[in-house]
Amino acid sequence: MTVTASTPETAVPVVRLLALLAGVAALCLVLVQREAWQAARDPGAPVVVRVGDAHYQVSPRRAEELALLSALRFAEGEEAAREAVAHHLDQSLDRLFADLSARLPVFADWYYSLGGEYARLSMWALEKASLADEGFVARRAEALIFEAADFENRLEILRVQADARLLRAARETREHWLAEMLDLLDADRMPVAPLPDTETLALDELTQQLTGYGSPEFIARMSLSSAAAVGIAAGPLIWRAASRRAAATSGRAVAARGAGRGAARAGTAAAGGATLCAPSGPGALACALVAGTAGWLATDWALLRLDEALNRDELEAALQKSLDEMHEELRSSLMRAYDRVLDEQYGAMQTDIQRTFRPL
Repeated sequence: MTVTASTPETAVPVVRLLALLAGVAALCLVLVQREAWQAARDPGAPVVVRVGDAHYQVSPRRAEELALLSALRFAEGEEAAREAVAHHLDQSLDRLFADLSARLPVFADWYYSLGGEYARLSMWALEKASLADEGFVARRAEALIFEAADFENRLEILRVQADARLLRAARETREHWLAEMLDLLDADRMPVAPLPDTETLALDELTQQLTGYGSPEFIARMSLSSAAAVGIAAGPLIWRAASRRAAATSGRAVAARGAGRGAARAGTAAAGGATLCAPSGPGALACALVAGTAGWLATDWALLRLDEALNRDELEAALQKSLDEMHEELRSSLMRAYDRVLDEQYGAMQTDIQRTFRPL
């Protein structure tokens, strides 16, 4: 077995190679880290912040911290405004739809009245003859439930009140942010104003820009456009479909009354006329007509009361279910609309904040 020992002559090139590689690695590290080391040694020129007539001098790193804190505060303000609007919508819609639910018995009273019965039959005949528009029952539901509860005006009041909450939230966010900035800058106030040509970061100008996104005109324009996009006043239109479905609950009873009342009316009218008016001589015809009409109405009233006893609870339950579905749909639509308002409002604020601090 032969062992070859390394000699000093063969080890020298290996050491030189390793030293060369180490030098190259060190040079690369220096080149990569040079900018960071230079930034650490030279943090850059101070930043002058102006608020009104007061001037503050801070380091670039401190100014960056102020920028990040500003963005955070307005993000928090947006979330607080969203929660305030959601709470307002929940409370207002709950009260509105409670009033609508309280009107359901009024609609049911009309539906199971003789006047309502004859009106539906008459309008049905006119609709079949193309002499009247469809949806008579839906229009009555709109009048007796929605119009009686002042539905559209209350939705408009809801929007105006929500706008007021957005105005207050934007103002409070802006005031709290500026107060915090001034508190953080207080220790860095300059004893004398800088030279006139000194570039400054103007927080007072930024405040004016942010105020514009919290103005009544901006909020009203945004909320109106978003509300129009989702059809905020379309509640009665939604109800027309809902009421047609709900009214169909007692449609079978209406058909049964229509099919069965002919024989009942005829028998009642004949019996009433023969029994009450036979002795009347020449006045028998008029008496028979009056008695027959009374028997006709009594028959319809009895059939209607039977239909009401069998179906009224089911009709009101179907109507209430339609209202519940509409409540949830309207709440979701309005919240989506105000989400768009908040995104536009606070997104513009964040953009102005970044643009103001961009020279940093």
